[in-house]
Amino acid sequence: VDSSCLIGFVFFTKSIPLHPGHARYKFSLFNLYGYLSTSGTYGSVDNRVCRVDFDEAWVRPAENDAFEQEPYPDIESVPDSIVKFLIRNIGRAAFIEAFAVFPVSYLDNELIVFDFELLGTRICARKEC
Repeated sequence: VDSSCLIGFVFFTKSIPLHPGHARYKFSLFNLYGYLSTSGTYGSVDNRVCRVDFDEAWVRPAENDAFEQEPYPDIESVPDSIVKFLIRNIGRAAFIEAFAVFPVSYLDNELIVFDFELLGTRICARKEC
């Protein structure tokens, strides 16, 4: 990203908490439905690159593909279970340092927009107090 194309950019010297992100999953073949959620921090590497570190991962299984339940809002809301333990530890183990650095499209005190080049995806995350 050419820094002259940035609408705004604030260089952060510390990590900022990310609002938890939730993605629905649907594996009909295995009758598995639910939400995969993550949380972590973001900050600046330099004036063109940001760093996102996901430090927690959790799931909320659903009974069917109607998705009538909401995802758990945070890791503390997930009831203790072997599934919580496994997903949390798999999420931490699967975090790959090389994929934590992203080109920034926009960054300010409240919002970050960055490109996840591995999947060809642009992600927008908002800070919540």
